[in-house]
Amino acid sequence: MERKKSISRNELCSCGSGKKYKNCCYGKEETAEEIKFDNKTFDPFTLNKEIAYLGEFGKIRKNFCIAQEKQLKDINEFIYQQQLQEATNDGKTISCHRGCSMCCSQYIPASLQECEAIVYYLYNHERKMSSFIKNYKKWKNRLDEHEGILDEFQQAYAELFESGFDSEKRLILEELGARYAKLKIACPFLKDDACMIYDIRPLVCSCQVAVTPPEYCDPENPDSIKQELMLMLPENLQFIPFYHESFNDMNLSGICMPYVVYNLLEGGYLYLTALNSKKEFTGEVTKDEQVKKILDAQLDYYEENDPDFEYEVYESDVETLEAQADNQSEE
Repeated sequence: MERKKSISRNELCSCGSGKKYKNCCYGKEETAEEIKFDNKTFDPFTLNKEIAYLGEFGKIRKNFCIAQEKQLKDINEFIYQQQLQEATNDGKTISCHRGCSMCCSQYIPASLQECEAIVYYLYNHERKMSSFIKNYKKWKNRLDEHEGILDEFQQAYAELFESGFDSEKRLILEELGARYAKLKIACPFLKDDACMIYDIRPLVCSCQVAVTPPEYCDPENPDSIKQELMLMLPENLQFIPFYHESFNDMNLSGICMPYVVYNLLEGGYLYLTALNSKKEFTGEVTKDEQVKKILDAQLDYYEENDPDFEYEVYESDVETLEAQADNQSEE
């Protein structure tokens, strides 16, 4: 990381305005000049971890993640105990066990709240984070062999929510899920056939268990039609409200969990602001001086080394962002 010298805040601004630097270009230029990255010093994963919970806004985000992590642990344990009780009452046995990862090749949707809690968990378990990042690249390469499948899921979820969970839309999503499962693309959170984030796994992973032999879970097994799943979620479940209210109107509960977690790790606030374009969110994020310095330096790095760089936002999310922009212009 190379730091450049900057002029005093009370000196005349170099732009020639005749004003003191602190009343002119300070805040517009200084942060971009103080930190500069090159190919040897640029590590987005480390940088985003460094600034993730800095400042007053960072504290709010951190407290949110801690609370959401606890909620996931508590709900997952509650669900398991309920499943165990129901299976016992029905004279059945839950066949899911450590080392059986058959269901871990399914599409894993999650809310942004769940993804943020998982990122916080990974920041506190660096070996697991390193394993995930390594596995993710293999997972993404397999997905790229089936170009467009994530977009299909995102569109299917958007249409399902818009329809009020219409039965036909639900069937389309189920058929898409079955097609994805047959690809057998293992979740990047697997290590030795065990989930690295088991305690805080998304609810879509914990809410269903099999009560038939594990081999029935293989979509290529002729006996897969005999598979019996037990589905369970607490009634009136609500995730903890976002750390910033401008996210509350964004329907992101069908997003692909590994994809979003990776982008949060690699892109941090840059990725979040790609999802949420509201100025009030960006403004609160950059109130902390160190956060702004690093974000500006990251943008400078991408501009110099990858001019075409931008974070991908799914079409269904773009519609949400456009609606937000329209609302802002009306206000």
